[in-house]
Amino acid sequence: MKNFLNDYNDKGHPQVYEFLAKLDEDKMIGYGQDDYSLSVQEKIKKEIGRDDVVVEFLPGGTIANIVAATHTLMSYEAIVCATTGHISIHETGSMEATGHKVVTIDTPDGKLTENLLRDKLALFGAENDVIPKVVYISNTTEAGTVYSIDEIKALYEVCLEFGTYLFVDGARLAVAMAREGFTLKELSESCDIFTIGGTKNGAMFGEALVVVEDDLKERLRNHMKQKGSIMAKGFILSAQFDALFENGLYYELGKNAYEKAMKLKDGLLKLGVVFAFPPESNQLFISLTKDQIEKVEEFALIGLENLGTDVYNVRLCTSYRTTDEEVEGFLEKLKEIL
Repeated sequence: MKNFLNDYNDKGHPQVYEFLAKLDEDKMIGYGQDDYSLSVQEKIKKEIGRDDVVVEFLPGGTIANIVAATHTLMSYEAIVCATTGHISIHETGSMEATGHKVVTIDTPDGKLTENLLRDKLALFGAENDVIPKVVYISNTTEAGTVYSIDEIKALYEVCLEFGTYLFVDGARLAVAMAREGFTLKELSESCDIFTIGGTKNGAMFGEALVVVEDDLKERLRNHMKQKGSIMAKGFILSAQFDALFENGLYYELGKNAYEKAMKLKDGLLKLGVVFAFPPESNQLFISLTKDQIEKVEEFALIGLENLGTDVYNVRLCTSYRTTDEEVEGFLEKLKEIL
């Protein structure tokens, strides 16, 4: 079976296991406060090119989003995102379960723009309103589209204008960086807080949380502990990011996922396949009939996504493990049924 189901259905890159095997367990005090874990935090800071940020490692994307988006929020403050935002449609209302309303903005491609954001933020302020305090975007987006660094900077300017924080969910950040070519330092200068995704880019599990804004650094670990995101064996997370940021592996894995997706995109275009959203990342959304979907499922693992609407599209997702042969084989089979 050709596997285009998702980018997290593997046990992790071999280099991750090599680093885990080298851990000196006798020196680990736990909870991410051992010398080794602290050294990996410094490694990530060096990769970003800043020593004034705070880096923490969390076990998964949902809890990383909750910690990042809700830290320091007052009870009446809200979070803004695209209608198709991950926190709006794919996390079982976990953000609202913290007591904070998620305010959504309709977009044609899953991306917020400075005009859309400014118009929405301008609607709030009365005493009977929730007050937006955090703007959430993901890069890549849930629709598979990608923000350029200039687009993120433009959103950040609007956030500064309205006194809101900008949070960038980087679950698939490596793919966005492969497409757009921006650096972690540039991203750190264009938002208040962001994550570096490991789960979908070679780690067994885990996300790195990077806090830029000073106001969000205070009592961060207290907040993390309350939300259940501090692991007793935190060094397991640290070792994975140590491996991913050794000799550029993190970027290499994201590049493969992106390049194989673009090869797949080019083949689909030649077959006349219709895309539901601009094909810009390792998530490609295409329109097929029910009969065609059933035939595809005979030779490939694929996803079906409605992104909060009543229209389902096929999602084809590449990963760091996807090969040219897999892409070519899928296209050959698909050609037979179209």
